[in-house]
Amino acid sequence: MAVGHLTDRRRGPTHVIGSIAAVALVTSLAAGVAVRPAGAQMWETRTASAMDYIAAHADREDMIMTPMRDGVRLYSLIFFPKGTPRQGLPAILIRNPYLIEPVWVREFAPYVESFLEHGYAVVFQNERGRYFSEGTYTYLVGSGNDGYDTVEWLAKQPWSNGKVGTLGCSSSAEEQHKLNGTHPPSLAAAVPMGSGAGIGKVGPYDEMGNFYRGGAVQMLWFSWYYGAGYTYRPSFPANLRREQMIRLHRYWNLEPETIPPSGIDTAIWSLPLDQIMTKMDAAPSDLDRFVTRLPNDPRWKEVDFGGEGDQASAPILMINSWYDVSIGPNVAMYEYQAKHAATAAARDNMFMVIAPTTHCAEGRVESEHTIVGARDMGDARFDYVALIQRWFDHFLVGADNGVTKEPKVRAYMMGANRWRSYDSWPPAQMQPVAYYLASDGRANSLAGTGRLSEATPGADHPDSFVYDPLRPVPSLGGSVCCFSPTFQGGSFDQSSIEMRSDVLVYTTPPLTRSVEIAGPVRVSLYLSSDRTDTDLTVKLLDVYPDGRAFNLDESIQRVRWRGGYDSPVFMQPGGVYKVDVGPLVTSNAFLAGHRIRVEISSSNFPRFERNLNTGGHNYDEATGLVAHNVIHHSAQYPSVVVLPIVGRDTAPSAGAE
Repeated sequence: MAVGHLTDRRRGPTHVIGSIAAVALVTSLAAGVAVRPAGAQMWETRTASAMDYIAAHADREDMIMTPMRDGVRLYSLIFFPKGTPRQGLPAILIRNPYLIEPVWVREFAPYVESFLEHGYAVVFQNERGRYFSEGTYTYLVGSGNDGYDTVEWLAKQPWSNGKVGTLGCSSSAEEQHKLNGTHPPSLAAAVPMGSGAGIGKVGPYDEMGNFYRGGAVQMLWFSWYYGAGYTYRPSFPANLRREQMIRLHRYWNLEPETIPPSGIDTAIWSLPLDQIMTKMDAAPSDLDRFVTRLPNDPRWKEVDFGGEGDQASAPILMINSWYDVSIGPNVAMYEYQAKHAATAAARDNMFMVIAPTTHCAEGRVESEHTIVGARDMGDARFDYVALIQRWFDHFLVGADNGVTKEPKVRAYMMGANRWRSYDSWPPAQMQPVAYYLASDGRANSLAGTGRLSEATPGADHPDSFVYDPLRPVPSLGGSVCCFSPTFQGGSFDQSSIEMRSDVLVYTTPPLTRSVEIAGPVRVSLYLSSDRTDTDLTVKLLDVYPDGRAFNLDESIQRVRWRGGYDSPVFMQPGGVYKVDVGPLVTSNAFLAGHRIRVEISSSNFPRFERNLNTGGHNYDEATGLVAHNVIHHSAQYPSVVVLPIVGRDTAPSAGAE
C-alpha cells in the first residue's frame, strides 16, 4: 500500500502512484498551502543529490530473473558500488509491486546512496505478476515463500557475504513480516516502515490487513486498487534472452501510459459498495472479490498476511507514524514480536521509532516546525538514513557501533513536541486512567453539555442522536492514506464537524496541569438503538485554549461484530449493549490550559464505509435506514474512555531530546 496518485501521467519522474514523496505535496494542498513544506523541500534536495550520486557511483545489473520454488521467475534490478570488487558484499532487498525505475529507486535514493557508500549491493525486486516478474498478481502474493527464496538466492551469489537485510515502506514493508516469519537462514535484519496493511491477526487487531477496522471497510482501498492494485498487465514471452529483454526494457516498462481519472471523491458515494469499481471502469483487481467478503469469511486466510504465529527470526527495526492507517496493527506487531519472536537474537533486538507524520512520510517532511495536517508538531527531525545504515552495518557487517544499546522505543510525544524513549511498548510506566462520559442528556454538538470526568457516573442521562447514512459525518484528516488530494491524513481542527447534532462531544474542564499519554486508548460505550445493527465511531482530540480541536486518533466498531468475527450478533429493541470501540493508539501531551475531548457518532466518511443499518450484507445494498442511537452513561452503564497516562505536570518544550 502507498499513497494515491495525483496525476494521470504514469511514465518517468511524474509518476506518483505509490510515491512516498507525494505525501508532502498532498498534505500541503489539504492545508491550503501553495508551496511544499520546508522539510519536504530539504528531502527533495537530498533526493536529487542522491540520484546524481547513484548515476555516478553505481553499476546497474538489469533484468535479473530469480527462480522461485514453483518455477516462476521474479524480476530484479541490482545496484553495485562502482569500482568495488564484487565479493563479500552485504545485500539490501526491497520487494514491492510498484514501478522500480525511476520511481521506486528515487523514493529510496538517499538510502541507496548511503548503502552504496558503505559497500552494499541494493536489490529492487517486483512481486510476482508485476511488470517483468512472471505469474499473476494478487495482493501480498508470495510474501513468505517468494521472499524466502529470494533471500536465499541472493545469499548464494558469488558476490554476496551471505547476509541479506530487508527494507521498505508501505507495500515493501508489508512483505517483510511474512518473510521474516518463514525464517530464511540468510536474513540478518529487517526494517519495515509503515507496514500495517500486511498484518492479519495480532493482539487486539484482526482486520484482514487493514481492509476492515472494527468490521467496517476502510474506503482507501477503492483508490489504491484503482490506481495500483490491478491484477493483469502485458508481458513478453518467457523464452527471450536476457540481452533481448534489456533492450526491450529501453522501450517498454509495462507501466500503463495513463490511468483515466477515477473521480474517487464522487464515486465513493455510490451504492451499492460492490459496484463502485465497476462504475469507475477500474481494471480487474482483488478488490472485486474482497469487497464481498465479510470479516468472518475463511478466504481471508488465503492471503499472505503476517501475524501471530509468524514469529520473526531476524531482528527488526520498525519505523511507524502516528497518522498512518497502519499504526495500530504495527505497534501490536512490535509488542508481539518483542515477546514471541522465534530466536533470542530477534526478541532481544526489537526496536521501534514512531514519528508524528502521515503514511511513509517519516524523515521526508520534518523541519523545525513540522506541520502534520494543520498542527505544528515542533522540531521532529530525525536522521532515519543514518540510523538504518548503522542498523544494517551491525547485523550484516558486524560493526560494533552501539546501535543495539540505544532505546528500544523512541516515540514522538505530540503536544510536548519532544522525542520520548522507552524500554518497551506500551511504556512500562503507563497507568490506565478512566474518564467517564457524562451529560444532562444534551451532549449533541460543541454547544452541548457533554463532559469527561474521572468521577464515576451516577444517574443515567442518555444522549441520543440520529444517524442518517445518506448524511454521514465527514472525515477530516486522521490516520489514513492513499485516498485523494482532497482527503489526506493528519491533524486538523475538528470544530466545524463538532457543530453537527449527530456528533456527541464530551470534554474535560481546562487542565490545571499537563497530562501525557502514550499507548493504547480503550473505549467502552453502552448503546441502544431502534435498528438491529449500526456503527459507533470514536475520535480523541486535544483542545487548545483558543478552541481548536486537533484529532489524535479515531476508530469504529460495527455493532454486529462487537463480540468478535465468529458470527454476527444483532441488537434487539429495548436492549442496551456494551460496545468496545478501538483500540486507538497515540502519544500526546495535553498541556495545562488544554482540554481532553472525545467525539462519539455513527459515521466517519469516507474514512470508513457507511453502515446502512439494515442488518444485511451492506456491500450489496443501495438503500439505507435512519437509525436513532442512544449512548448511556451511568453507574449501571459506565461509558468510559481509558487513557494510557505516562506522566503529569510535564513542562512544554519545542526541542527534541
